[in-house]
Amino acid sequence: MNAHPCTIASSELAAKALSILEERKITSLIVVDPDHHVEGVVHLHDLWGVELI
Repeated sequence: MNAHPCTIASSELAAKALSILEERKITSLIVVDPDHHVEGVVHLHDLWGVELI
């Protein structure tokens, strides 16, 4: 749990998400819309499914 979790805009590419995950050494990002409402979560394993790793 974190009071200020790392987020990514839903309009960003999966490659950008992977870059953030690697840079921050984390496994999950909160996906938000332009109004910063939570739309979901992307996990490192999700990116394996699209063969970015």
